[in-house]
Amino acid sequence: MAEANYEIHVSGTLPLDLLAQLSGLDVVVEPAETVLYGALPDQSSLFALIARIHNLGIQVTEIRRLADPDGDESPMPGPSRLDL
Repeated sequence: MAEANYEIHVSGTLPLDLLAQLSGLDVVVEPAETVLYGALPDQSSLFALIARIHNLGIQVTEIRRLADPDGDESPMPGPSRLDL
């Protein structure tokens, strides 16, 4: 699996030490949730990020794989959504 862009929603606000480790991702803090945006190199990186968040006791509520902005074909057309 090649690099892909993701949008990950979590309940609450992530701790500052975890946010500091996410230098490659954009972070938007909204009321009652934090949204992470960015490219991850492969699926194992996505799973590792989700595991780190889970181990902190923070609930992942939504994960979206975003369409490639360059228009390259992707295995999943358009944004795909996984509500947890």
